[in-house]
Amino acid sequence: MKKIAFFLFSALFVHAAFAQTAADDKLKNSEFKVLGNCGMCKKTIEKAAVSAGATTANWDVKTDLLAVSFDAKKVSKDAIQKAVALAGYDNAGYKADDEAYNKLHGCCKYDRTGEAGGTKSCTADDPEKQ
Repeated sequence: MKKIAFFLFSALFVHAAFAQTAADDKLKNSEFKVLGNCGMCKKTIEKAAVSAGATTANWDVKTDLLAVSFDAKKVSKDAIQKAVALAGYDNAGYKADDEAYNKLHGCCKYDRTGEAGGTKSCTADDPEKQ
């Protein structure tokens, strides 16, 4: 009886490990520029990406790069970029409309020229301190 239980447990463990690997293989990783300024921007940008279907989203305030992982069968990079633009943030795929940009907190109104080293109106990394 112990051998049967051990065999069943082993089979379930191997199956679970294989299923996790298969799920990870479906995820696509992408990185693209999103203009922003601070920790408050980071929170909003990442939330918009996840709400569009990204499984993970990490925006780097220093480089303006958003790294996302997503299931390409469920969502596209294009859809994630659109969602970020709708939140008010210009990115490599879409420019936010003026109405969305104007709704951003004053600290979050980034330099829309996209020039390298563009002026950042604030540098706070912690959105709770905003």
